[in-house]
Amino acid sequence: MQHFWFAIRQLRKAPGFALTAIMTIAIGIGATTAIFSLINTVMLRPLPFKESDRLMSVLSRNDRYQRLGFEGGNAMSYPDFFDWRAQNRSFSGLAAYHGQSFAMTGSGESRHLEGQVVASDFFRILGVSPALGRDFNADDEKPRVSSAILSYDLWATAFGSAPDVVGRSINLDGISYTIVSVMPKGFVFPIVTPAPQLWTCIGNDAYSSDNEPITGERGAHFLDVVGRLKPGVSRSQAEADLAVIAASLAKQHPETNRHFTGAVVMSQIDSMVGDSRTALRLLFAAVSLVLLIACANVAGLLLARSWRRRSEIAIRSALGASRPQLAGQLLVESVALAVCGGALGVALSALLLHTLIKMVPADIPRIGQVSVDGQVLLFATLVSVVTGLLFGVLPALRISQVDPSLALRDSSRTATAGRSQHRVQNSLVVTQTAIGLVLLVGSGLLIRSFVRVLQVDPGFDQHHVLNAYISLPDNLYNNAQKVQFYERLLSGLRAVPGVKAAGAATPVPLSGNSMRIAFDVEGHPLPEGERNSERVFIATPGYFETMRIPVLRGRGLRESDQPTSTPVAVVSESFARKYFPDVDPIGRHINPGLSDGTVKEVPREIVGVVGDVKAVRLTEAVTSSYYLPFSQAAVMSPKLVLRTDIDPASIIAPLRAQVAALNKDVPVYQVKTFDDLVSQAVSQPRFQAVLLSIFAGIALLLTAVGLYGLLSYLVAQRTLEIGVRIALGAQRSSVLRMILNRGLVLAAIGVGVGVIVSMLLARLISGMLFGVRPIDPVTFVVMSAIPLLVALVASGIPAYRAARLDPMKTLREQ
Repeated sequence: MQHFWFAIRQLRKAPGFALTAIMTIAIGIGATTAIFSLINTVMLRPLPFKESDRLMSVLSRNDRYQRLGFEGGNAMSYPDFFDWRAQNRSFSGLAAYHGQSFAMTGSGESRHLEGQVVASDFFRILGVSPALGRDFNADDEKPRVSSAILSYDLWATAFGSAPDVVGRSINLDGISYTIVSVMPKGFVFPIVTPAPQLWTCIGNDAYSSDNEPITGERGAHFLDVVGRLKPGVSRSQAEADLAVIAASLAKQHPETNRHFTGAVVMSQIDSMVGDSRTALRLLFAAVSLVLLIACANVAGLLLARSWRRRSEIAIRSALGASRPQLAGQLLVESVALAVCGGALGVALSALLLHTLIKMVPADIPRIGQVSVDGQVLLFATLVSVVTGLLFGVLPALRISQVDPSLALRDSSRTATAGRSQHRVQNSLVVTQTAIGLVLLVGSGLLIRSFVRVLQVDPGFDQHHVLNAYISLPDNLYNNAQKVQFYERLLSGLRAVPGVKAAGAATPVPLSGNSMRIAFDVEGHPLPEGERNSERVFIATPGYFETMRIPVLRGRGLRESDQPTSTPVAVVSESFARKYFPDVDPIGRHINPGLSDGTVKEVPREIVGVVGDVKAVRLTEAVTSSYYLPFSQAAVMSPKLVLRTDIDPASIIAPLRAQVAALNKDVPVYQVKTFDDLVSQAVSQPRFQAVLLSIFAGIALLLTAVGLYGLLSYLVAQRTLEIGVRIALGAQRSSVLRMILNRGLVLAAIGVGVGVIVSMLLARLISGMLFGVRPIDPVTFVVMSAIPLLVALVASGIPAYRAARLDPMKTLREQ
């Protein structure tokens, strides 16, 4: 404590030094703490469930997709899930779930709800019990049993937190569901955006009035599965166990399961974080380098200050202080600096987090829960102490080893630091420059990659296009009624002032959704399990015109394509090249495996070829796709797209009015412009590029401050020498060049080291780049020039000051 209070007094005596050092440390620790807060919440904090480390995400493995280069696993079908649940020996329970939108009616205006359809043991596997009522049970999985569990928020907003809500009925998509319970406050699963507002059991999935229910469709893979490992069972053991079941099912059902021969089991948190893990790790590595530069900066300041205190240290040593005591005193001063900087850094991190959360892509899980909590404060404290030791140990060791007799003899005002002192300071500046260049090169590569992404042609014109979801319940609308509804709706929308074109499709590009349906090519039938599979879009007439997807040959979709007319299809350009390389595809036929009891699996005549579009991501390679008319394949409600010649937002009210005029109980939701969808599609690379550029800018600023401080200190030390040189006739321009050369040489060495290190590390981010090579000559040259320019500016001020010295005044003062 004596050391500590003495350190505080020393810092109060040098407020300029203390403020500079504390601000430098605060910037480094503040940025590091902010990024750690993100990582802690998203990646490190356990899921809020009992023994969450045993919760696994379970997927099936398709060996055919693996051979084609698709990584990871696949969604599961209901029949496969039922078999895996019954036959596995590794899990205490498996539960399937899938997202579904609901329209809640019967209480005034219809309300759109995001929900999940789950297996009966879903909540038991998670280890969560309802706050009110009972859990789902096996009876809730029986056909036509309609049970629902409310989220706490839905219970509070829609039912006023009524304690007697259990047993009431709720109308969802025209079906009466019985509310059996309410989940506890704060419970969310799956952890997605937007969060589910209610959960229903699979009783309605198990029922269909005109064909086999979806629970009997072994080829319909759309389910997510969560499982809880039995105690003592490892992830690899569970994969091996499920692989045996999958291989057996492949033999029993070759028509659907021929290629589903294995399983993928991963921790639930790994599955949830997904691709965000790489980006967050990169940002933490970058901000750690910024902190390292801050440490080097403060170490240089401490070296300069400790050399001025050599007389004080020598006297202490002469009076009996041991070297460990002296080093300990100096280390305590360093840690005191770091703790003050850390406290300010924590406050700064809270401000940074407020900004960061606005920049972070919305699909990163749990981002809304990020805060500076106890774990983050503990991290900041540890980082502060370690940082204080890191930048304080070198100055403490060097000054504590000074010979007191030499220090006292050379303690005049004219004494200057020795070569060893200068070498250490020079090394710190070179290190800062090299680290700064590594960050600059990384940010430059990501910026160029981001620009290339923005330059990608998505295959359609996204400007002035509004898109919105509506959902027509299957139990209220059959296929013919759905077609009629959309025909009347689109006809009405085309008459709205400001609407130039209107159409609908499912899915729409860049929405994050995709759909594949296997098919045969005319004259080349394949056995079940071996059929071709490409992305499919189900669209209405007017869709290509609205999206401005060019029709290259033949025609697009027309009003005359009715259920009673010839079944048709439109294919993309890449589809035509792939499956009809030497012939004109117009007039040829494909046979999609599409059947829902009304829409039959029949050959479809190809009537047109359209341009390729980026279906899921702008960075994806061009993939083949084909289009079916909604009137001949009304398997689900398509998404509306409207092209306007005015602000698309002004069409929202007329859109809602048109839908309400046809059915007031059909909600309109997820209304966005396509510009918003494109912006969302590039949010991840934009976030990476912007944040890394900010860190690189901070690193460059700290490097400039470090170089400026070193040269200013050098000029102050060599004031007498410089005055004598000028008095003896040295040109002021030569003095200017001497100081500038010193700074530029150090910067050049740092740039050289940084280039080598950057070339070695650039390949680590190759997976995050698009259209740019990891070792990109343009990026390396441009980014290498920036530290040299900054060094020129940082060196120019002390160099100008040295050249302007008055030799007579200097000699009198010295």
